[in-house]
Amino acid sequence: MRVIKGLIALLLIAGIFGIVGLYSQLENLGVVTTFFQDLSFQYDWLFYFYQVVMFTLLAILVLAFGVVLFKQIRKKEIYLKKEMGQVNVPLRSLESIARVSLRDIVNIEETQVKIRLTKHQKADVEVTVIDEKQQQLLSKGKQIQEQIPQALQQMAKLETNKTKVVFKKRKADASLLPSNKKGSRVI
Repeated sequence: MRVIKGLIALLLIAGIFGIVGLYSQLENLGVVTTFFQDLSFQYDWLFYFYQVVMFTLLAILVLAFGVVLFKQIRKKEIYLKKEMGQVNVPLRSLESIARVSLRDIVNIEETQVKIRLTKHQKADVEVTVIDEKQQQLLSKGKQIQEQIPQALQQMAKLETNKTKVVFKKRKADASLLPSNKKGSRVI
């Protein structure tokens, strides 16, 4: 990690050196301008170094422009307008509403719900269910696809764009939810 940090620091120093050198050719900075002019006369490779710096800056600027222009905006909450003001409902609350609505169909302890909001405040829902019995998957899937849009519409007035249901078979002693805890070591 130290080597990578060292390389990044060297690249940043070289980039700053190149930018100052290029700027000193455009604007008279006194001693700095004469220093870089003497360097460019003394070393021919400095011309190519400046070209590399300029193309790198151009690539970074084009990349930043592309990210700003084309990056998808992810909404983390919906806004419900009421007579007295506005109510913000976070994404986690929507996921919880959808998950609790499934309690009569599947075991909600082994169910994971992910909701993505579209630009037009519609929900794309993905439900992952671990089912040990692997029975009546089609009817359960259809019930889930009907129940979630109803619950989200009733509780949060949120339209559902699509609902995807994925059934998984339980692996030996595996949980659906990721565990971030390390197991305790008892010696």
